[in-house]
Amino acid sequence: MSPFDLRFTICTYNIWTTTRWPERRQALQSFIQHHRPDILCLQEVQQDSRHALDEILQATHERVDDAFEGWMCEGNIYWNSRYFTLVEYGAEQIGILEQFRRLFWVRLQLNDDSGTTLLVATAHYTWHGHPEAVANEKYVRMPQARATVEVLNRLAKPDEPQFFMGDLNDQAEAVRILLNGGWTDCFSALGRKPNTTWPAHPSQGPACTLDWLMHRGSVRPMTAEVVDYYDGDMAPSDHKPVLATYALENIQPA
Repeated sequence: MSPFDLRFTICTYNIWTTTRWPERRQALQSFIQHHRPDILCLQEVQQDSRHALDEILQATHERVDDAFEGWMCEGNIYWNSRYFTLVEYGAEQIGILEQFRRLFWVRLQLNDDSGTTLLVATAHYTWHGHPEAVANEKYVRMPQARATVEVLNRLAKPDEPQFFMGDLNDQAEAVRILLNGGWTDCFSALGRKPNTTWPAHPSQGPACTLDWLMHRGSVRPMTAEVVDYYDGDMAPSDHKPVLATYALENIQPA
């Protein structure tokens, strides 16, 4: 595999459960059809939206297929089977208050002679308006971020390129914990300011950077963007996806 072949795209996307579905269905399929990320990490996936994504990606991608309901109603991960093969996967408790949310992860191996694996994980941290967080006046995302660092430190292999992404519902303290834990967001790594990811028109609210794509190890981002995508006048979600191109470094044949 040549150095040029070691470039691939990663996307994190909160696809907004069933709100305004099925009118968003075409817009979501259109975004995926146009961009086809090699690794796609989803939050708020539902059976209908997963089926819509399968229609577009079934010829080129695989995803986790597991009986745990969280993979069907909260998060899932797709990967381009031309470049990657699944080694193992899991769903870890990190203190998220929602019943089926977890830190979802996969270990993927490059389809080459290097034996290189990637650790890819995604999570959807609890919203500050969650009734339990409000009742107990908890800043729940800080312990969730600490648990993320601890779990990923345990799962990661030495020198393994690692990716963590998702809707963190945070642009301050939880993000700081992750950065202090050795993670780098794709925008800062390129000397850029992270762009706002919520809301996508016509949703209303103060502009926030809630969705993050981070990495550790022998990997570097080459491009990064928050995609302001519409099919006609319809956005695929109330969040905007974060899409980046990465290059692996120092990969040698096994």
